[in-house]
Amino acid sequence: MIRICVVSILILKLICTDCLSQSSYYAYDHTNFRDIEIFSQVINLDSIDFPRINAVMFYITNEIRNKKKLPVLKYNALLEESATLHSKEMVKRDFFDHINKRNKKLQSPNDRALYCGIANPHLAENIAESFVLKYKAGEKVYPGGKGVFRYKPEEDPISPHTYLSVAESTLSDWMNSPNHKKNILSADAVELGCGTAYFIKKDFNDMPSIYATQNFQLFEPVRQDNENEK
Repeated sequence: MIRICVVSILILKLICTDCLSQSSYYAYDHTNFRDIEIFSQVINLDSIDFPRINAVMFYITNEIRNKKKLPVLKYNALLEESATLHSKEMVKRDFFDHINKRNKKLQSPNDRALYCGIANPHLAENIAESFVLKYKAGEKVYPGGKGVFRYKPEEDPISPHTYLSVAESTLSDWMNSPNHKKNILSADAVELGCGTAYFIKKDFNDMPSIYATQNFQLFEPVRQDNENEK
């Protein structure tokens, strides 16, 4: 994990045998997700299952809330869509911020929620930049070829995270940041969607990285705008 940012704004498929479907958000929860084998699989950088990362982030967030005696959040597919949209925009347009100054239609969390068909957005948003390799920012490494890092010259390259560990790393850093932690533990939050996107960090020897976004709906459940057209 290397960069995190937060904002609270009151304005605002998986269909393969080795993956989860959206219905799995209701089949599994914060009490049993750690028993799901596919979450412990090492991430294949050539074929990343982003909805799987999103799901683990959702479950871990509810696991944290449950330990704090807070109500767990309901999953909302439109919130996942708006979160994923922002992560992809940050990659596509090369920025890291809650405000997308490079796309007027998608500037604020509220704009993105409306774009995705949320009629009543009351969003709090967390964003993060995380490494996909099991590397902690600031630790001494020996770069090899592009995207290759070793802790010692004679050691094997640092391996990618599992789906579980990359989500744990991101949530850990959010929880160590007071404002991010405030959103995760908000008593006003009722629903959540998480979204991620992959990029290569060119200024760090092509480090495999992701942008992660959490969109929390506050106060009331999301209402879908059936008339919204993108």
